Amino acid sequence: MPIELCSDINNMRQNHPELIVRDLSHLAPASFIRNELKWRGVNKWFRVRRLLIQLKHTWKDRIEAIEQEKKLAKQFGDYKAHLYLKGYAECLKDCRQQIRALCHSPRDIDFPENPRIFGALCDLPKDFPYRPHKRWFWRY
Repeated sequence: MPIELCSDINNMRQNHPELIVRDLSHLAPASFIRNELKWRGVNKWFRVRRLLIQLKHTWKDRIEAIEQEKKLAKQFGDYKAHLYLKGYAECLKDCRQQIRALCHSPRDIDFPENPRIFGALCDLPKDFPYRPHKRWFWRY
């Protein structure tokens, strides 16, 4: 199967090793490509990305539940619980926004050809905020 042609990198399908296998199957046997992707950790990181997205959604659901608990605590005059839940929700919001920004980072990344050198490419920026916008990485 020929490589999928798109005018924009952001319109190409992604997040599954089988898409890579299909694109490269004319160069080598599909089983060899699948094994190579697995051995090189590509499958692992596709899975980790999916798990991060699920975690982000889990945190969102937890934040919504905490907001309801917070309202009840305030309504019944339990201000200690209300303030605790307020801080907990803010912390979860910070974590969720950081993961969200990482998941929405641009695809068009060129790694150095030497596999031992990453340089600043893989360093989290020093000015990475607690609550970045989901497209924060697009400014670089």
